[in-house]
Amino acid sequence: MSRPIFRMMRFPRLWRKIPSGYRSWLVNLSIFTLLLLVFQWSIQPGKSDSIVHRMNGMLYDVRLSSMMEDSIPLGTTGIVVVDIDEKSLKQFGRWPWSRETIVSLLKNIQTQGALITSFDIVFSEPEKNIIERLRERPTSTQFQDFLQSIEADYDFDGQLAEQFTQQDVILGYLFLNSEEDRVGQLPPSPFVESERYKEMPVTSFDGYAAPLGQFVDSVLGSGYVTIQPDVDGIIRRAPLVLKHNDVLYPSLAIETARQFLLTETLNVKSTDLGGVELIENISLDNIVIPTNEFGEAAVPYRGGAKSFPYISAADVLNGESIPELADSIVLIGTSAVGLADLRSTPLQPFYPGVEVHANIVDAIVNERPFPYQPDWFSGATALIMLLSTLILTYALPRLGALLMPLVSFSLLSVLIGFNFYSWKYWSLDLPLFIPALLVVVISLKEVAGGFLGEQSQRKMIKGHFDKYVPPAHIERMMSNPDGVNLDGEKKDMSVLFSDIRSFTTISEKLSTQELKLLLNLYFTPITGIIFDHQGTVDKFVGDMVMAFWNAPLDVEDHAHHAIKAAMVMLQKTEELRADFAERGLPPVFIGVGINTGEMNVGDMGSDTRRNYTVLGDSVNLGARLEGLTKFYGADLLVGESTRAAAPQWLYRHMDRVAVKGKELPVDIYEPQIELASAPADLIAKCERHEEAMEYYISGDFGESLAIFNELQCQYPKDKIYPLFIERITLLLENELPDNWLGVYIHTSK
Repeated sequence: MSRPIFRMMRFPRLWRKIPSGYRSWLVNLSIFTLLLLVFQWSIQPGKSDSIVHRMNGMLYDVRLSSMMEDSIPLGTTGIVVVDIDEKSLKQFGRWPWSRETIVSLLKNIQTQGALITSFDIVFSEPEKNIIERLRERPTSTQFQDFLQSIEADYDFDGQLAEQFTQQDVILGYLFLNSEEDRVGQLPPSPFVESERYKEMPVTSFDGYAAPLGQFVDSVLGSGYVTIQPDVDGIIRRAPLVLKHNDVLYPSLAIETARQFLLTETLNVKSTDLGGVELIENISLDNIVIPTNEFGEAAVPYRGGAKSFPYISAADVLNGESIPELADSIVLIGTSAVGLADLRSTPLQPFYPGVEVHANIVDAIVNERPFPYQPDWFSGATALIMLLSTLILTYALPRLGALLMPLVSFSLLSVLIGFNFYSWKYWSLDLPLFIPALLVVVISLKEVAGGFLGEQSQRKMIKGHFDKYVPPAHIERMMSNPDGVNLDGEKKDMSVLFSDIRSFTTISEKLSTQELKLLLNLYFTPITGIIFDHQGTVDKFVGDMVMAFWNAPLDVEDHAHHAIKAAMVMLQKTEELRADFAERGLPPVFIGVGINTGEMNVGDMGSDTRRNYTVLGDSVNLGARLEGLTKFYGADLLVGESTRAAAPQWLYRHMDRVAVKGKELPVDIYEPQIELASAPADLIAKCERHEEAMEYYISGDFGESLAIFNELQCQYPKDKIYPLFIERITLLLENELPDNWLGVYIHTSK
């Protein structure tokens, strides 16, 4: 027998000779050492995607939301959001507005006495002067002279640039990844150039979408509106500085604060660590903003959405007197769902992006504290972990079975309480996951190796899925609990999003009880329909229903079942409108989007709240399709992968689009009816429509326009045909791009 093997065989004997009390100390100290090493590894630069970082992020969200005060008094300097909301779009038309409207908006804000106006909007494209277009057409010399004489009256870009010189305005711009994406004129940086900036691990971008040069030259300052969420999509931190060509540029928020405070330059304090300049803080004179090494600051949220005064842009344009605008910093942004500036934050999933900037500006100018991690946080965390290990190792072996969990829970409560206290009163963002995990692991080390019994698994499955999967699924899962995977996996699935149209308008007209009744009457049959078609209800968010197919158990032809469920949902909604009318409730109309593809599915969330849900690019596309139903006048839209997976249906090809958040174009379709029962005239209509679409995509606009006009005459109530007629008419007036593929770019969600 070799010596190494012989020594391995002797180890259990040596271990048994060690007194049990000492063995407990050795094991617990080993657990402490291992978790301390994991913690030290997780806080190194470049580990933001680690599981430790993700878990700390989830606990950060819980702590922030639970410790948020109900009402934080507004600061001395007022921060007001002028909101391009649904009301504004309804009164003044869809976005983007003419620069003439923006000029009117600015003038009215100036009249109200605002100090600084910042745009969470990028003016990167010029507005075509209609007189220039008229002058391009052959007319008489006299008429050409007349057009030239009034051309300046319609130069709305020039008028906007002139207005910028009349008041203090900060413009926004975007940083982009590709060097080929450079639009507009990047403004000069207020940072004094320094070689040390090259060594800073600040996120660098090669491209940008910046305002027009005449705008940049006319305004007080500019700042980027680029916000980078954490890997889970949540905005907990915001970069105060980003890099382009080794030059630092400020965010819109910090540039707004700088101009308000009349600070000439921004100072970046950094520490050299192995040849890398790690940022410690950014200061504006005597105001110091703590950041991490990448120049990111924790967003000092005041509360949920609309914690600041929100003024509808429509009210400003209508000339209403608004006292809140006087002596205030105004940020112009949007909360309208269609304009795609709703972000996911620790406080809520749909949060206006402009208010992220407002929180930072408010914290700087009104000197509210920024949550931060001090230089000594790693040493403090190690000390807390060591003390917890010593307390548990000494106390637990001396306690009975009833007191052991009580003491462990008490220590964990003290640990969490101290962490929350440090956050609330000292603004310290101390890590919690690893110290809490240490307490849990040591407390349960004697029993953590056991497996849950079959009855426990059955109860867990029933309790976890009882509310959002069909009863038949529950029975199948309980009969084979090992076939259920909660840990997460990638599967080919179908996802459905359904939303009540104009729900905000509906809810404003109803009392709380009436709104509750309406939603209950709507959600109850909709949930039953999803169950009847083997779907899983993921969640309800306000008036939105999200469901998916092919998890937790496999469902054959899941795309077909999803479309069938959507069709029945639309039919049921039509029936409900009659019932609602009898009850005195407003009619309800819905839009449904379905997509099929690879998705991540599993039990996800925080320690305090979890959900069995799906994530992935295919899920996001499903949500985008639901949002496009109103644009195309369709009740139901599906992606090309869903159409391929469910050939049992007759489809109408609606468009080839590039939606917000996706680079590659996607063909979208409207299911009509199951092919087996499709009438001949409907099939002929869809075939004729497809012929028009083929001409359109190939660039033969004349043939396509002729067919769409023919279909418009036959089906005058169909919204899709005027849409394509208008689009093709505009295309015929312009030169066709060389790379034409028939793709329509949707810039909003």
